[in-house]
Amino acid sequence: MKSTRYILAVFLMALALLLSSIAPSLAAEAPALPREAIVNSPISSAANLCNYADDYFTPQAVFFNGTPLTVMEIVPTQGDFPVELLESGDDSWAHVAIGKAGNYAGVEGFIPLAALSFDMVQTHTLPTAVLVGGDTVLVYQDNGLTDTLLGEYPAGTQVNLLGWLLDWAQVKVDGKAGFVPHEALLMDKATTEKLTSALPPSFDEIQPGHQDLYAAYTGELMQLYALHGDSNNWPLEIKAQASGLAAKYGYRYTPDVNVMPEASDLSQEDVVARAKAAAEELYGAKVDSWADHALSFSYPEEEPDKLGWKVNLWAKPGIQDVVIWMDRKGEVTDSMLSEEPAVDFSPELSTGAIDEMTSEVEHYLYGRNAVPGEGILTQQQAEDKAWDAFLTDFNQEAAVRETYRFESRYMRNDEDTLQWWLVSIFPPFPQEWEIRYDAALLAPKGELIYTTNIALFEDNMAWALRQQEFDSLETQRGPYNTWTLEEKAAWDPEFYGLPKEDDIPLEQAISIAKARLEKDFDLKEADFARLEEAVFFEIVEGRTWRVAYMTGGDVMEGEPWEYFGVTVDPETGNVKEVIGPYGLE
Repeated sequence: MKSTRYILAVFLMALALLLSSIAPSLAAEAPALPREAIVNSPISSAANLCNYADDYFTPQAVFFNGTPLTVMEIVPTQGDFPVELLESGDDSWAHVAIGKAGNYAGVEGFIPLAALSFDMVQTHTLPTAVLVGGDTVLVYQDNGLTDTLLGEYPAGTQVNLLGWLLDWAQVKVDGKAGFVPHEALLMDKATTEKLTSALPPSFDEIQPGHQDLYAAYTGELMQLYALHGDSNNWPLEIKAQASGLAAKYGYRYTPDVNVMPEASDLSQEDVVARAKAAAEELYGAKVDSWADHALSFSYPEEEPDKLGWKVNLWAKPGIQDVVIWMDRKGEVTDSMLSEEPAVDFSPELSTGAIDEMTSEVEHYLYGRNAVPGEGILTQQQAEDKAWDAFLTDFNQEAAVRETYRFESRYMRNDEDTLQWWLVSIFPPFPQEWEIRYDAALLAPKGELIYTTNIALFEDNMAWALRQQEFDSLETQRGPYNTWTLEEKAAWDPEFYGLPKEDDIPLEQAISIAKARLEKDFDLKEADFARLEEAVFFEIVEGRTWRVAYMTGGDVMEGEPWEYFGVTVDPETGNVKEVIGPYGLE
């Protein structure tokens, strides 16, 4: 069954073709390049700037309508293009530069051509903010590439907000475009709402101008993989080296920061012994159940006081793996038992025996980097075979290969008794969704020895398509909380419905909820005005009105957040439950 988003895309594409027959597209109207233009997007009064002509909803930055820029090149789309812009009849992208001045090349990236205008007469009011933090605020030339200052301005200076990046905002002050950290800006309600409606679910980790830096980081990190193989088997010093490498370049290796234990900490042997004893006590696993183990000594980012041990106990065939977490003193803080027993994967097994088991274990996703010699199928041949397997497994004869991304590695096991190509095929979704199909092909001829479980892949694809449709709907309608009752019921019919004709109406449910919150928490009209209102008609456990007031927008971890909720019986108007203040810091 085709998704609603697919049907909508087909309809909009047909509409775009019709419009293109009666009106020239932006690309047709575009003059010789380079040429000055402005952001002029119909989506949330802002446009996403991307690393490539693809992946619109995971951008490097967001720029508001009216932001001036230079269009340097126009290129065709590589895949993920917002359907809301297809009405223009053009799915091209513009390679642009924003804020170019002097020796600074400006922010560079790709914006859909349909979100720009070459008509410089058009006027937009850029959102405003005020510089805060100390007596003066430093405004930088670029977004962290150098320490070059554009100027130093008194706190309270008003600026125009051009764009919002991962850690920086690009602003216009004193006629110049520069950068300040997010925390250096104070925004009023109107600017906050405009920014909130424009922000994507997440930003691309590779920020504008930082491509070379990111490539240097990943290059050094890949050297660790090439030298030491599967990171699960890395000793503590290599894991600490990887975390140190990420800190050096300003990126994240894992959510936990790996460090080396001090002389006063437990020995690694003691930690493993404690983990095995805990596995026996918690899950009845005998001490001799384990084929191997791995250790980590780390703490969550920005929480160094939670430094502790993680022990992976890898079981012998027929026994389940166990993970034990301990604090620095060796006290167990958490544990996990794997769902499936381990499978025997001895290198002496024949290819036929391996073939029978690869559907049950993802052994071929891990290995050491190797170099294919003479007589080994090439990377292109491996990718062709993997693509054929994907088309067969997923029944995707109509799939357009150019819209998929390929990653291929040639690998070997530790004993160097097996070598294979691992080909990963990524559908055109944001990378952080991790939707992928893997195929391993045994050297030298390329026998298909492992593929992703197709049922699991189909589930992931179904989730991704629904998520893509949801993101598109939120772009059109705004955050889910603000949707109408009819829209919520249509999207989540298992959870939400509509009131009956003789039920108390929405306005009365809101009035009852407000009165109760005023009584219980002394909330005033000003409190309701600063909080975001959300109303649901729930049908999961009986029919219930739920009226909630919460902090609006995207709240970052560690920031204050409030939530008040009231459930009301739709037949009697009686209050059934009151929640709050939840999450107030």
